[in-house]
Amino acid sequence: MTTRREASEDEAIRQILDRIDSDQNISQRDLADELGVALGMVNAYIKRCVHKGLVKIQQVPRRRYRYYLTPQGFAEKSRLTAQYLTDSFGALKRGLSSFDRLYADLAEAGHHRVILCGDDELVEVGILSSLSTPVDIVGVFNPLGVNHTVRGVPAIDPSDPPEADRWVLAVAKNGEEAFARLAEIVPAERIIMPDVLHLYMLRSSSSDRGAA
Repeated sequence: MTTRREASEDEAIRQILDRIDSDQNISQRDLADELGVALGMVNAYIKRCVHKGLVKIQQVPRRRYRYYLTPQGFAEKSRLTAQYLTDSFGALKRGLSSFDRLYADLAEAGHHRVILCGDDELVEVGILSSLSTPVDIVGVFNPLGVNHTVRGVPAIDPSDPPEADRWVLAVAKNGEEAFARLAEIVPAERIIMPDVLHLYMLRSSSSDRGAA
């Protein structure tokens, strides 16, 4: 069984192999910035790829390095990409099903106007799922950052929000913090979330306890 750490490392290596394939002159610092990890972590991943025979390194002038994928590296990139697409499609299906159940419950209770709250893929999934339901997404709001339009749905002004029956929390990370920030704006009893988010928050809490 693949652990979360192994899955995270596989995803980082997939992105590194993909970027080396598209730009052999990319630097480790650029890779670190794109992946959002420490430079030392990228260096460790590169060394692992070299050790496994996935990448070769050539020194070029001005103390820079050029990276090449080996035939084995191309094969591994293809394998990891296929796994990524499979996992992503499965996550999308689970997210859509979760929002479908939530919207069905809302419609049955007579709640049709909703504000989606978050700034990641779950907001887009929530918008997509609403298209086949009587629920109307009247705006989006990011409780942890800067507001912006998502898939044509306007960002709201939290000081003067449109009328809404419920505010739906839709974040895959920092869910507890997002809920707390949102509860400062709207009564907690008007905040709901898809059941898949409960799972994300449970995993996050378990991870925090394990790291303590």
